[in-house]
Amino acid sequence: MLPVGKDNRDFIRSQQIEAMRRSPPWPSLEAIAPTLAYDHAAILDEADSIPIQRVAVISSPTLVLNGRASFPFMYDTAQALSKAIPHAKLRTLEGQTHDVDVEVLAPVLVEFFLTAAKSCHTR
Repeated sequence: MLPVGKDNRDFIRSQQIEAMRRSPPWPSLEAIAPTLAYDHAAILDEADSIPIQRVAVISSPTLVLNGRASFPFMYDTAQALSKAIPHAKLRTLEGQTHDVDVEVLAPVLVEFFLTAAKSCHTR
C-alpha cells in the first residue's frame, strides 16, 4: 500500500471503497454511497472535502447532526455544513458517535420535522 500523500489520495480512496464493497455491511451502505467519497476525503484531510458551494444552494429546512463522541473532523464538517447551508440548524448529540443510538436520534428528528412542518404551514 502506498503512503498517504497528496499524489495518491485518489488511489487510496478507491482502494478503501473497493474494500468496503467486499464487506458484509455493503448492501446497507449502498444507499448512502454518494456520501462515502466525502467521508473518505474528510478522513484524509483533503482541502475540498466539504462541498460548500454545492450545499450553499439548499433551500429546504436542514438539520445537520453530529455526535460529541465522534472524531473531531466530523464536528468540524458538521459545523462547516451548518454555516454554509442557509438557515440550517446544527445539533450535537451528547455522548453519541457516528453510530448514533436511535433512542437519542428519534426525538431530535421528531422535533425538527414538527418545527419544519409548522414553518411551512405559516408561509
